[in-house]
Amino acid sequence: MRTSEREDRAKGIRPMRRLRAQGSTRNFPVACRPFAAPATLGLVPVPDRLILFDIDGTLLSAGGAPRRAFRRALVEHFGTEGAAASDDFSGKTDPQIVYELMRAAGFADDHIERSIAGFFAYYLEELERELAVETRHRLYPGVVELLPALAADPRVALGLLTGNIEAGARLKLAHFGLWELFSLGAYGSDDRTRDRLGPVALARAEARFGRRFRGDEAVVVGDTPADVRCARVIGAVAVAVATGRPTRETLEATSPDVLLDSLADWPAFHDSLTGPAAAAGRRPWNRSAF
Repeated sequence: MRTSEREDRAKGIRPMRRLRAQGSTRNFPVACRPFAAPATLGLVPVPDRLILFDIDGTLLSAGGAPRRAFRRALVEHFGTEGAAASDDFSGKTDPQIVYELMRAAGFADDHIERSIAGFFAYYLEELERELAVETRHRLYPGVVELLPALAADPRVALGLLTGNIEAGARLKLAHFGLWELFSLGAYGSDDRTRDRLGPVALARAEARFGRRFRGDEAVVVGDTPADVRCARVIGAVAVAVATGRPTRETLEATSPDVLLDSLADWPAFHDSLTGPAAAAGRRPWNRSAF
């Protein structure tokens, strides 16, 4: 593969084949089934809720594929993987992981900066190969029912807020046929500081839908304390899901607005989000509402 193609992949502009999400909403609670859009003049209403999902630990596990790809790319471009075999990647952006590991291995920031584009191009090649042979990857409970239902609901703008670089997020989600359900995202390739990704997502939602979303009209869903912090930065509702590496007790200590065992428990939250109080313009974001 030519260097220019690798750089394009690192920026997330490699074309991907269209994949359809699997599963059906037929057996999912009525509150989470698609909401029919008015047919008048063929117009679809502008969404009034922005729901932003993390990926790893929240929607899916890619097994050992991402870490294996990361470790090989580090050796290829830095000559060492540092502590990548044991480092906790949870809640971090991909560039943040590279900087932390390579700083600890003795590399200066300017060296890391010069090498990071090549690193991610190589990482993406390895990730695609690893996903093809990984046998432990899986979607978490409720995901295959919930995401298509939210994507079909015109009241909801469905997006991503993830530490993955955009092209890595695409590979992981496309592997399960979920990538095209999301209309926007903020990624680790936008900023290696995760707390800065919330404003990026809000700006992209405004550009995409032509309206500004207030913080209390947004929901951030994730499995780590970092996801809860991201929600707090923009004043969004923080939904923590105990399917990732952090324990339920760890998540509870961050005081999320909602704490779920898995996304299979989403319907009760969805009822409150789109119920009569929301329709009347009242924002039921206090925890007692759930």
